[in-house]
Amino acid sequence: MKKFRKYKFGSKSSATTKINALGIDEDGNPTHNHSIVRLGNIVLENGTYDDEGEEITPPVLSDNYHVDVLWDGEPSEDWDNQIVWSEPVGVHVFGSSSAIAEWTEKCKELHPEFFPEPIEEIE
Repeated sequence: MKKFRKYKFGSKSSATTKINALGIDEDGNPTHNHSIVRLGNIVLENGTYDDEGEEITPPVLSDNYHVDVLWDGEPSEDWDNQIVWSEPVGVHVFGSSSAIAEWTEKCKELHPEFFPEPIEEIE
C-alpha cells in the first residue's frame, strides 16, 4: 500500500542527503520505488502585484525546504523527525485515492483542529 507524507528540512542540501540515502545508482537515478516531489521553499503569504504585473510586495517564503513523498509501502522511520502535518492537504497532493484517504485519516487523528465539525444553522 502506498502512503503519502509531507516533510520539511532546514535546507535543500539536507533534503537531498536524505533522499539520496534511499538509494541511487552510479548515474544518480533512484534505486527505490518511492515517488518524491521537491516543493522547495513554499509560499506562506502571496505577494501583491499591480495591473502591469509589477511586484508591489514580494511573497513570503518558508525558511524550510519541503518535500512530499508517496512511499511504496510504509514511510521510513528515519524521516519521522522531518514530518509535517498540514491543513488538508497543503500546497501539493499526489497518489491514489487510498493514499490520500490514509493521509487524511492520520492527519485527523494527530491534528483534529485541522478538521472542525460543521456548525448547523437553525432556522
